[in-house]
Amino acid sequence: MSGPIKRMAHVGLQVPDLDASVAWATTVMGMREVERVDGVSYLTHKDCHHSLQYIEGPGSALDHIAMEAHDSEALARLTARLREESVEIVSERPEERGIAESLRFVGPDGHLFEVFTGMEDAGPIHTGSGVQPRKFGHPTLTAPEISVTQDFFRAVLEFRLSDEIGPGLLSFMRCNPDHHGLGLQKGEPGLNHYAWEVENVAVLTQLGETLAKNGSRFIWGPGRHGAGHNLFTYHYDPAGCIVEYYADLYQVWDEATYVPGRWAADDPDGQNLWGPGVPMEMIKAATPLAERAAVGS
Repeated sequence: MSGPIKRMAHVGLQVPDLDASVAWATTVMGMREVERVDGVSYLTHKDCHHSLQYIEGPGSALDHIAMEAHDSEALARLTARLREESVEIVSERPEERGIAESLRFVGPDGHLFEVFTGMEDAGPIHTGSGVQPRKFGHPTLTAPEISVTQDFFRAVLEFRLSDEIGPGLLSFMRCNPDHHGLGLQKGEPGLNHYAWEVENVAVLTQLGETLAKNGSRFIWGPGRHGAGHNLFTYHYDPAGCIVEYYADLYQVWDEATYVPGRWAADDPDGQNLWGPGVPMEMIKAATPLAERAAVGS
């Protein structure tokens, strides 16, 4: 029986310059702004109401991570489970536009999570500019002891472990056949990066050209991760958050026979089969939690 989560849906980010972030998302990342209300921009890569949310604020911070439940019944079961586990529930109604039902709760390291059902359709798909992703892929969260958040996702949200590097340094978890919909990296509570899937390596090449034309460049990649086996690139957005574009992610179709990969911390192949390991600036990077998420209020 599958767990309550159907897919990873979006990330909500606090940004200091909303216009600059939206301009970058719509020019470089191929997104489309669906609407902007009270200092909140809702952007989509496709036809869903939003797959990225920018919230105007005093600085760069992670507001929340959103996941879509299979249906209303799955959402109700999750709500009951959270109460059984004495998890802090912040809200049981939609706190953003475009969704019908929603639940928000605080994870063990202070991250604010949203699970919803019933997202509105946003109409036309193509933007005609930038490098449009195929789907929102995953966030990689940072936490002092990743085993705590890992155990929470396994026990409460029924995610499965796919690979780990360390142990205790980096782990990857899944809620569907995608090798990972969640990454966990050792660090202060926050966000290391958020990721988008594209069709193939040719699109990653197109992204490199687009970044160069807009005064930016990759900070790591192109390369191929050993853990997950996906092609990857990473760059900064205007608020200083790291964005991954990737392709060719491993798919786990047989849950009965899959064995999680275990990579030693000093094994370079876990990070990159093609070239250098992760740069130190990415190891240390962590967009901090927004104040609301940190206190659960």
